[in-house]
Amino acid sequence: MSHDNQKIGFWPLTSLVTGNLVGSGVLLLPATLAKFGSIGILAWGITVLGAMILALIFAELSHKITKGGGPYAFVSSAFGKNFGYIIAWGYWTFSWLSNAALIATAASYFSILFGGLDKAAILALEIGMLAMITAFNMFGIKTTGRAELLITVIKVIPLIIIPIVGMFIIDMSNFPALNLTDQPLHLALNSVAFITIWAFVGLESGTVPSGEVEHPRKTIALATITGTLIAALIYVLGTIVAFGAIPNEQLASSNAPYAEAASMIFGGESWAIAISIAAIIICIGSLNGWTIVVGRIAQSAANDGLFPKFFARTNKAGTPVWAILVSSALTIPFVVISLDNKLIDQFNLVVDISVTFILLVYLSCIFAFFKLTHNDEEMVLYKKVIGILGLAFVSWALLATNHMLLASSLAIAVSGIPMWLYQKYTTKH
Repeated sequence: MSHDNQKIGFWPLTSLVTGNLVGSGVLLLPATLAKFGSIGILAWGITVLGAMILALIFAELSHKITKGGGPYAFVSSAFGKNFGYIIAWGYWTFSWLSNAALIATAASYFSILFGGLDKAAILALEIGMLAMITAFNMFGIKTTGRAELLITVIKVIPLIIIPIVGMFIIDMSNFPALNLTDQPLHLALNSVAFITIWAFVGLESGTVPSGEVEHPRKTIALATITGTLIAALIYVLGTIVAFGAIPNEQLASSNAPYAEAASMIFGGESWAIAISIAAIIICIGSLNGWTIVVGRIAQSAANDGLFPKFFARTNKAGTPVWAILVSSALTIPFVVISLDNKLIDQFNLVVDISVTFILLVYLSCIFAFFKLTHNDEEMVLYKKVIGILGLAFVSWALLATNHMLLASSLAIAVSGIPMWLYQKYTTKH
């Protein structure tokens, strides 16, 4: 059980949502989208609208179900614990895999900062970062929430200031043609959506530590919507200004579009060091946020007897100690794999598969939303509209997903069967 003095309020929870959305990919997204053409801006428009609809759905779900666990709690409340277990297992797996990706990205920027590091130094650095954040999370969600707020403010300010100032140097002739690909417009839009949709995976983060939030019905809903809006502002502004300030050929081949934009706006030879430091802060903030989440999802499942009991054990600060320690331990092998250039494609594939699974989690949450609200007498039309729009958006996102990724993501659910059977066996004996 968590203590009342360990509960967090609106701003720390908002920073958890924003921090988990604005991850390592934000700095490279403008360059990635430039290869497709101005259709990238159109994709952002559709994705932001879809993300806000999902945020509204999760806000409504947080009104209905206030127990911790987020997506797991919603689905298990609607369809039972067995189906909820699949969601808990997949979401938990996705969370610690995300941490491996964040650590690997942070280490790559450290390497740039120090002019190159060998594999032994990088591994030591990665393990050190993981150990530091894991240990820090033992102080409880109030402490980690405050740190998340501070880190999010530090990383958000330059990501907003650079694009806002950059609006004054936009040259419309720099904007590329709508579609630079060989694909028809609708297929090109699907390809771009595959990239932009991933940027909003994690918008439900604020619903996971529900039991440790002050006034959860009000706070979670508001933090989810606000955090998603801030992230949307950062992504859209950053892309528009990069497209307008940097010639497209230069942008599409850039390894640091924000550094190039800052150099054009503020002058100076190189902003690579400043952007590397910013990237490290972004990754560490997201790592802290996902560590908060990964422990709470396992803890919630353990409280319901679906994960082993030790996952539910907490220290005096209310931190699910073993849930976080085990999750961090599972992250280590994937951190090691990411060091090997021969295995990096497989590592990225595992991450893509786990993110694809999250879309299936969102789909399940929408069906849970329909079931949990179908008897509501208030705002019936509103709930039907956002439910249908959310269903359409996630279905479109899944169509944009590689079929192989979609099929492979089901392997995540299957991989959890042994623990499910073990828990079934131990609860009977």
